[in-house]
Amino acid sequence: MKKLINFAIVLLALVSLSGCGSQKAVPVDINGNWQITELTGLEEGVTLEGTSFQFDAEGGVFTAFLGCNTISGKYVFEDPSITFSDIARTEMQCENMNSEELFCFLIEQVTNASVTEEGFLQLKSAEEEVLITLTKVEEVEIVIEEPSEEVVEEQTETPAEN
Repeated sequence: MKKLINFAIVLLALVSLSGCGSQKAVPVDINGNWQITELTGLEEGVTLEGTSFQFDAEGGVFTAFLGCNTISGKYVFEDPSITFSDIARTEMQCENMNSEELFCFLIEQVTNASVTEEGFLQLKSAEEEVLITLTKVEEVEIVIEEPSEEVVEEQTETPAEN
């Protein structure tokens, strides 16, 4: 009986201590370039290929592109809370602007952000509904090589001897 009580006490101590060392959530880093991969409510068959979303943490501004107009504004991010304001866009008229209109509607409803285990950034409503999903775009360093200067030797013709 005494062994059982000791076992129960040890087990209870281990269970209660397990919460003390729990891991904190890794802070979300949203700064940089993302691709828009999903918009809640987007018509089936509409592609989001070539879209972009950029967060500039230093300036607290964002820029988005969905194929026609550039959309920009300010944001405040205090993990997990995020708010967007002063949203503006260029006014070009393009054939299919449904995804752009939907994006502008959804971005105004965003209140939270989180990153999934797969690395997707999800922008959510106050009700935790995923409204916009983004995928991080890996930074690619572009190296432009200067053309090499080739030495061209001048050749002079000498008159053929007769």
